[in-house]
Amino acid sequence: MIRLFTILILFISTSVLSQNKSVISGVISNKETEEPLPFASISLKNHPIGTISNENGEFDFYIPKSKQNDIIVISFIGFNSYEIPISSVKDRLVIALQPSNNLLDEIVLSEITPLDYIKRALDNLAMNYPQEPYQSIAYYREKFIENGAIINKEEGVFKTFYPNPSDTIKNQHQLLLYKPLEDPQQFQFMREWIEKKAAKEKKKADEKGETYDEEKYDGTIDVDFGGPESVIDMDINQDKGNYLNPKYFKKYEYTFGEETTLNGERLVTINFKAKRKIDYQKDWGKILIHKDTYAIVLIEQTGKFSLPFLVRPILFAVGLKIGNPTFSKVIQYQKYNEIWYPKLFRWDADIKLTKRHSFEANENSNINIGQVFSINKLDAIATPIPEEKRFDTGEDMENQVYNDLNLNWNEINTVKD
Repeated sequence: MIRLFTILILFISTSVLSQNKSVISGVISNKETEEPLPFASISLKNHPIGTISNENGEFDFYIPKSKQNDIIVISFIGFNSYEIPISSVKDRLVIALQPSNNLLDEIVLSEITPLDYIKRALDNLAMNYPQEPYQSIAYYREKFIENGAIINKEEGVFKTFYPNPSDTIKNQHQLLLYKPLEDPQQFQFMREWIEKKAAKEKKKADEKGETYDEEKYDGTIDVDFGGPESVIDMDINQDKGNYLNPKYFKKYEYTFGEETTLNGERLVTINFKAKRKIDYQKDWGKILIHKDTYAIVLIEQTGKFSLPFLVRPILFAVGLKIGNPTFSKVIQYQKYNEIWYPKLFRWDADIKLTKRHSFEANENSNINIGQVFSINKLDAIATPIPEEKRFDTGEDMENQVYNDLNLNWNEINTVKD
């Protein structure tokens, strides 16, 4: 009887697990090169719920119990998509996507110019993007990396209210969850100098019988170089880049790239490159536009910032050198009910710092700030966020959590570390 009871319990447990695939894990790669596909899209076919893979193509996809009968769709720009019913998933998914190699038709090159495509895309914003308010639940992550080591990381979950694009109000955000790195590391650049400075100031205060200001000389450096404000409003309805601004069209070169696909939709690639600096910035990249509807599906932008001329002598005088910072941005949209909604915003910056020393080796620090804002869920039922709960980018995240949806981290599709 005991053995029979044990077998029965195991059978019931196995049945429950097979019917409740709350989290499905996997890895996505390029079938031809076997290289991982970073930030690939993993979503449900019939509901606007999804996540993205990490830098190594790995993902954990949380699926609500009510959506267990749906189909998982895995896609990446330029590759054939892959579909699998949730009920068919037995183990960890190992997906190799096949590149779709389609070249741009000659007729496109002869009938319409790259800039014409951009102008038509701007003229069709109202047709391709939501015109009624909606809201989303999105995962936010910022990593601060120095010389390959993670110094700090912050994660959050935002509810965002997107107003009608014709309204003058901006997107409204509410921070639902916040999770800082439990044991942030010390920023190493100029650490020895700062510690010596702190010790010197403490000694001076002791000699004068004064109180030593520990907060002013605590030996730490604020490494908050980014913040959600850099990424949460990258939607083209809120902030169009110079390359989409008619005011600057003449300052850019626009050329055709290869035609590509996303979930079977044909996309035209428009390459852009600034002819000269605009506001200390020179950028280049590509815009992927739907061939038939002119919807902007993806924007990839890379650029360099030039430090103002007046700043350089000041840095030189104190022995500091800052290489021209480089940055990259990605704005990607997803199609649902024939309308294109935000899917992914990414922002990265690389900065090289050097501290010159007269009698010893120079100090060097390579800094990377990486940010991700990934839409987990879309909802057509939207209400403005009360003013007292709206996220203020000028305030600390930890003091602005209003989890009135009672969410927990187990329900959120994060970007896997």
